[in-house]
Amino acid sequence: MKNKIKVISILIIMGLIITGCDGNVTRDIRRDGYNIQDGKFVCSFFINKSKEENTTEKVQFLTNNFIISESGNVYEINIGGLYSNNMNCKKAASFDGTNGVFDGSKVVAIMDESIVKASNGAFYYLDTGDPGARFTRVTSDDKNYQIYKLLMEEEDVKKVVTVNSNTNNYYILKNDGTITNRVLYKKDNSDNYIVKSNTTVSNPVNGAIIDFNYAGDSSLATFYRTPEKIMTYKVTNSAECNKYVDVPCQGSLQNDTVLNEYKDRIIAFNGTTIITDYGRVFNVGS
Repeated sequence: MKNKIKVISILIIMGLIITGCDGNVTRDIRRDGYNIQDGKFVCSFFINKSKEENTTEKVQFLTNNFIISESGNVYEINIGGLYSNNMNCKKAASFDGTNGVFDGSKVVAIMDESIVKASNGAFYYLDTGDPGARFTRVTSDDKNYQIYKLLMEEEDVKKVVTVNSNTNNYYILKNDGTITNRVLYKKDNSDNYIVKSNTTVSNPVNGAIIDFNYAGDSSLATFYRTPEKIMTYKVTNSAECNKYVDVPCQGSLQNDTVLNEYKDRIIAFNGTTIITDYGRVFNVGS
C-alpha cells in the first residue's frame, strides 16, 4: 500500500513539473508577441505523448494547410478542426503516377507553399486557389512550368521563395544551408526564360539554414532558422506605431531569444505559426 501511494505521489509530482514547464513555455512565447490559439494540436504523427517511443516524424516545412516531414511525407492539417481520425492532421491523399502521383516518391523541394517537387523529378500542385488541383501533376501546359524547372530542377534545391513576381526575383535554399538569389528574364520578349543572375545571399544567421521565409524586409513573416538559432522580424517602436496613425512601424531581423530558448520544444514554425511538442499553437501578433 505504501509503495502504491509512493508511486502515485511521484506521478503527481512529475505531472505538476511537466505542466509547470509547459506553462512557462506558453507564458514566455505569449510575452514574445505571439497569440495562443484555443484548443490543442493533436497529431500523433508528430507529437507522441510517450517520450520513450521515438515513433514520430520531424517537421521539415509547415504551411497553412500542410506539413511536409523530413522524410518527404505530406500531411494535411487543420488546426481549428478534427478529421475523422480524431486528430488535427492526416496523411495527404496519395499522388499517383497517372493522375498526378508520387507513386511512392517523396517531396524533395517546395516553392511558395504551392508547388512541390517529388523525388521522381516531377512537379505537383500542393496548395493553389483551386482545391481540385491539389496533388495533381504540373504539366508543360502550365504557363509557369518553365519557371518551376529553372528554379527547382537542380538536385540540391530545397525551397524556393518568390521575392518579387513582377521582376521574376527568387531566393533558393540549397541542401547545404545556403541561399542564392536567382533572377529570370525573357530574351527578346520571347516565352523562354533564362537566368540573369545567381548569387549567394548574405547569411544573417551565421549557420547552415534549414528553413526560411522572405516576405519583405519589414514583414513579421520573414524568418531564418538554423539548428541552433531562429531569427525573426521584431518591431522596435510598437508603442508609438500602434498609437499614432502617422508613425510607421520600424524594426529589424533579430535573434529571437525566447524562441531560441525553447527551440527544442518547437516542432513546427513558419514565421507566423508555432506548434509546440505539447500541442499548443501560437500565431504571430499584429
